[in-house]
Amino acid sequence: MDIRFLSTLLSRKLFASAAMFFCLLCFSIGTLANDWRYTVRPGDTLWSICAEYTYNDSCWRELANYNSIDDPTTLSVGYVLNIPASWLKQASIAVTAAYVSGEVTYTVMGEQPAVLVADQKLALGTTVTVGEGAATLSFEDGSFLVMNAQSELVIDSVSAFKQTKVQSIEVSLPRGGIRVSVPKRHPRTQFKVTTPAAVAAVRGTIFRVKSDVDADVTRSEVLEGVVAIDTAAGSKDLLAGFGLKTGRGQPLLEPVELLAAPQWNLECSDPGYVEWEGAPDTMAYQLVLMEDDSNVDRVISVLTIADSHYTYKGLEEKCYQVRVNSVDAGGFNGFENERQLCNVIPLIPPFINKAKLGRGGLSASWKEVVAVSSYIIEVSADSEFSDILRTENISGVEMELTLKPERQSVYIRAKSVSNSGRYSDYSQPIYLERKSNTGKVVGVLAAILVFAIL
Repeated sequence: MDIRFLSTLLSRKLFASAAMFFCLLCFSIGTLANDWRYTVRPGDTLWSICAEYTYNDSCWRELANYNSIDDPTTLSVGYVLNIPASWLKQASIAVTAAYVSGEVTYTVMGEQPAVLVADQKLALGTTVTVGEGAATLSFEDGSFLVMNAQSELVIDSVSAFKQTKVQSIEVSLPRGGIRVSVPKRHPRTQFKVTTPAAVAAVRGTIFRVKSDVDADVTRSEVLEGVVAIDTAAGSKDLLAGFGLKTGRGQPLLEPVELLAAPQWNLECSDPGYVEWEGAPDTMAYQLVLMEDDSNVDRVISVLTIADSHYTYKGLEEKCYQVRVNSVDAGGFNGFENERQLCNVIPLIPPFINKAKLGRGGLSASWKEVVAVSSYIIEVSADSEFSDILRTENISGVEMELTLKPERQSVYIRAKSVSNSGRYSDYSQPIYLERKSNTGKVVGVLAAILVFAIL
């Protein structure tokens, strides 16, 4: 037989086998991504697990094969079982979008991306992608995860939440940055973040993870508690106040101490303006703007700037929270300092530039004030404004009022009303007096008399 023919045939068979293996592998990965992972505890059996969490009558028999368990009568404590989400008694809802800002989408395996909105429920296997924006994800145990801009996250596994059992949460971070807050409950939640270069596992802490896909490195920063970092080169416990840079296939480095939190300068209260003291060894600052919510980080924007001050433009007339931290030469974000920022624009009273009291009534106009929705005009019979004749709410900058003809004088003043309902002080009162026509009549009579004499 022709050697070239045999070679071609063998190559085709190898290619077909490889293709089949790859398809099976993809199917396996796809299946596991939609599995619910359960950690075996003392006293557990396949039957008891299936009875409590699934409605599949043959679950206890099929589950052994699904997890390649040779002897289903013996389960090792700590062994992680993969249970198909379709078997569960309750929908495998893993997380809720607590807050969304900017360009954020989510993708369920095999479906087209959809826009993520607040209160959206996300199932296992869902991929969340943040463009120019941020997203806060809330887990049932009270954990929160904030995704920064240009980040991608996959929800791998979330165990059923019960106060008396350990909660297990696993996510993958192919790229971008996140901040995770895990509550100090008992038993504590096991929260695991997997990146291409490392795995960060915690039990009750606050930490940050950034996966730099271009440099193929991961930076982990611990603000509170302890985080176990696992890589192919080894593992290390990362303590609070330290950061660790890990690269795929690279040896473990020594932890780096995080920079102290910058101190705010609260003397200046200009609208939208924040300032802090410059810190040594700082290359840049990260500035996070959030809604004024003490329960969850509702992130609006994340900025990295070189200056130690910043002015937010276009803020609504309300209060926010702002968080700042230093960034060192190695790209590690330091400890954070947070303050409230109330964007309250000082209101000034309107300046009344024209006012007249005539036979037809009162007319007045004033200069427009910035960020004002309307003006309150008061007309009084006395300078103390104890005898109010009229009170008007005017949206424009001029008005005409009808008053009784016998009213010979009045006092008028005005104040501004902001879009949020705040009031300025009143302007200085203006005294108006109706001019008498007696002088004109006397003048006309005098002119007629002179003409008659002549």
